[in-house]
Amino acid sequence: MKTRILLLAFAISFHTASYADSLPDYIRFAEDGKSARLEVAIRTFTMPSGQKVDLVSAVHIADDAYYQELNKRFDAYDSVLFELVGDPKKLAGSQPSDSTISVIQQAAGEYLHLTFQLDAIDYSKKNMVHADATAVEFEQMQKERGETMMTLFARAMQVQANGKIDSAAMGGLDTFGLIRILMSQDSAAAFKKALAKMFDQTESLTAAMEGKDGSAALGGRNQVVMRKLATVLAVRKQRHIAVFYGAAHMAGIDSSLTNDMKAKATGEEWLAAWTMPKAKTL
Repeated sequence: MKTRILLLAFAISFHTASYADSLPDYIRFAEDGKSARLEVAIRTFTMPSGQKVDLVSAVHIADDAYYQELNKRFDAYDSVLFELVGDPKKLAGSQPSDSTISVIQQAAGEYLHLTFQLDAIDYSKKNMVHADATAVEFEQMQKERGETMMTLFARAMQVQANGKIDSAAMGGLDTFGLIRILMSQDSAAAFKKALAKMFDQTESLTAAMEGKDGSAALGGRNQVVMRKLATVLAVRKQRHIAVFYGAAHMAGIDSSLTNDMKAKATGEEWLAAWTMPKAKTL
């Protein structure tokens, strides 16, 4: 059961090989007296040329307000590099994806009363730039690595067995925790809060699942977006660029920017992707 939940977390934040022990944080659980929140980072990097690159973390199902805020912000960029394995032209209309990951994301969104990213983000703007593998390219990357969804599932099981995920974060989603959630008045809200707490583990989970050679799902696609980013940065009129990718990708992209492209981190902001208001007490 826990392994399935780990894959659900991976799927929601998914869409580099090894990292240092201290990973940059791009997704976190936060809580105060008014609400509990799943928050994602926007980090700004300044290139040696003076151009700026914002890493805009995505969660693929979220509150509609989060996506509408991103739609407004994206107008300010010269280019927004976005992820989508496949043909971006299919985003022109209503496009329910039949990929395994998208099906999981859509089903989870319906249960948790959240909006699916592809239904909310406006990809028709002129500054939106596809920066991901085609379906054929992704299939080839998987073949080269001998990777399938089943191999990722096996890696998730190994991550759990090796104790690389904080057991306290998973505590609310063990067998007894799930029973308590299902018996609660609002099981969807209770499950969403428990799942949001576990998302603090996303960076550790994905780094461990990458394996020594990297995965097509993360490392392979990160190489694609970094090549596209280098091409865009070569046009000096492109002064402010966003990379809009799943939070699971960001540690690898961050590493490539700072280590390979000599960028400097110059700013940080956090946005609430899920907001779960607390009940008022008398």
